[in-house]
Amino acid sequence: MGLLQRLLGRRDTPDSVPDPAAQQEPTAKPETEPAPDEPTAVSSGALDDAAPETLGTESQEEDSISPVTAGGPSLRLVPVPDPDPEFEPEPEPGDEPASSAEPEPEPETGPADIFVPERPKRELLTLDKPEPPQRPAPTGRDEMMPREEDTDALDIAGSPRAALRAAGLAVPKMHQLVRRRDTTMWAFGVRSSEALHWWLEIRQAAEGTGWMPVLLGAPEEWRDSGEAIVHEGDDELGRAADIDAAALLHDKAAEAGEPARGVPILPRRGDTDFATPQRDGLLGLVETDAGWKIPAMFPWKGSTNWELYGAEHAAILKRWHHRFEAEIVAMTYDVLELYVPHPPGAEEALGVAGEAYAYCPDLLDSGVPTLEDLAEHMIRSRAWYFRWA
Repeated sequence: MGLLQRLLGRRDTPDSVPDPAAQQEPTAKPETEPAPDEPTAVSSGALDDAAPETLGTESQEEDSISPVTAGGPSLRLVPVPDPDPEFEPEPEPGDEPASSAEPEPEPETGPADIFVPERPKRELLTLDKPEPPQRPAPTGRDEMMPREEDTDALDIAGSPRAALRAAGLAVPKMHQLVRRRDTTMWAFGVRSSEALHWWLEIRQAAEGTGWMPVLLGAPEEWRDSGEAIVHEGDDELGRAADIDAAALLHDKAAEAGEPARGVPILPRRGDTDFATPQRDGLLGLVETDAGWKIPAMFPWKGSTNWELYGAEHAAILKRWHHRFEAEIVAMTYDVLELYVPHPPGAEEALGVAGEAYAYCPDLLDSGVPTLEDLAEHMIRSRAWYFRWA
């Protein structure tokens, strides 16, 4: 019996028992209805997941028939063509394949993710100042200076260190800054935070030491023995004794002209609102019994454009010292500052403001609008400031 007869004969044999696996399983309802003009695929019956058979004569070829085991039905194996690597079918809308890469988990939103503004740094907060460490009673000594400066090893002949040390003030090493005939100005550097402290302590001890302090500003202004600040003069202090300060101020007021008048709008200056101690600089010491003499002993030329020289300054400062106990605090390149322990009252403030305007008319050209402002803003405070442009 031929091969074909044996295979087909078993199909016609009544004793052959059909394989239950070969029973046709109910096909699942297709997701989409086929188009009316498209041929319906025939199920192979045995393998639902196998490729559908193709109708036609090509399915009857011998090479498409594979032998089956005894007692089982014959199966046709239809080769599945390899997909074209260059052809990639476009996915239908809504049928896009899921990405193989796992999606990144979305960050959990919770109270921790609520935006909180960054806190300012601790040093920017307003904190109570810590208690200072326990230190011995202040002696006027700069605590940043080495302790060995308290000895007399750094004393220079003629310097005020020995006299100040005898008064309980241990000052740093100092040097000669300006020398005129038999008069010498000594100086040492001070920090801005300590400048007024040094000035006050040395001034309070001046009656016992004989040395008067004055803040001098930046060291570079006093180069070459203060050549840019001190002018030549034979005896400015002697000449000051011959000057009538009231008459001088009257003449200068007429020269300056009538000042602007009006309702004051400026607030009163603070009693320690000095400009010179705002920066590190020099503190000078002069051996004299009155601070008002210093601009004449070292003839100051910061206001030569207003034709005021050392003698004129000494005469005017002496007048204010006698009336209000004014003390010279600073003498820089073009600035004089005074401390006035007993400023004039409201009744005489306007008249003194007129004297201040005659002494330095540039005051009303540099921020003080009226004579009334000058009286309220400066004359009634304890910090007087003069600058000549």
